[in-house]
Amino acid sequence: MASINSHDQIVISGDKSAVYEASVNCKKLGAKYVLNINTNIPAHCALLKPISEKLKKIFKIITINSPVVPILNNVDVKSENNSENIKNALIRQVYSTVRWKEIIDLIKSKKIFTMLEIGPNTIITNLNKKNKNIIAYSTNNLKNFLISFKKINQGKNE
Repeated sequence: MASINSHDQIVISGDKSAVYEASVNCKKLGAKYVLNINTNIPAHCALLKPISEKLKKIFKIITINSPVVPILNNVDVKSENNSENIKNALIRQVYSTVRWKEIIDLIKSKKIFTMLEIGPNTIITNLNKKNKNIIAYSTNNLKNFLISFKKINQGKNE
C-alpha cells in the first residue's frame, strides 16, 4: 500500500499491471470506488527502493539542521527533532507506506487543529475536508498563501 489516507481510502502503488489486478480484486470484494491516480512513478512502494539508495548518498553531503518545530514522520508516525532521524525517515518514505490516517490521529491527540499544506497541490487539504475537527489551508499559490496566513494570524488573536 502506498498510503492509508483514512478508514475508507487506501492508495495502492506498484507495477501497473499488478495495481490493475489489485484494483479489480478490490472492486470484486466490495470497494465502492476504484480510481486511477495519474502519476508517472510508483510512489511509496518497494519499486523505488533503488531511488532511496541514491537519496541516502545525497543526504550524506547535505546538512539538515534540527528543526525549531518537530517534524511529523509519516513512516513511523512520530515527532522528530533530530536531523539524522529526519533524513532516515525521508529516505524510507520513498518506498514505505504513508500512514496518513495515523498522522491525523496523532495531530488530533496533540490538540492541533489547524494545518497548512505547503506545496503545489491541495491533496492534503482535500483529505482533511472530511475531518470536521481540522482546518486545513493550502498555500499552493500566492493568493491562497496570503489567505492562509491571514486566517492563522486571526486565529491567534481570538
